[in-house]
Amino acid sequence: MMATYNADRWYCARAHRKVAGVCAGFAGYYRQPRWLIRILAVILLLLFPVATIVAYLVASAVLPDR
Repeated sequence: MMATYNADRWYCARAHRKVAGVCAGFAGYYRQPRWLIRILAVILLLLFPVATIVAYLVASAVLPDR
C-alpha cells in the first residue's frame, strides 16, 4: 500500500535535510526558503537553547517523513 500525505500537515523533508529535515519540512509547509527557516531556528537556538533543542528533537521524532 502506498503512503499518502496530507498537504495540510507539518512534516520532515528528509530529502533536503541538514540534520533531521524539520526546518526543511517547515519551510515547505509555509512555502518559505529553507535558509530563512534555518536562520530563524539558529536565532531561537541562541535565545532559548534548551527549549529549541527539545522542540527540534520532539519534532524529528513525531513528524512524518516526506
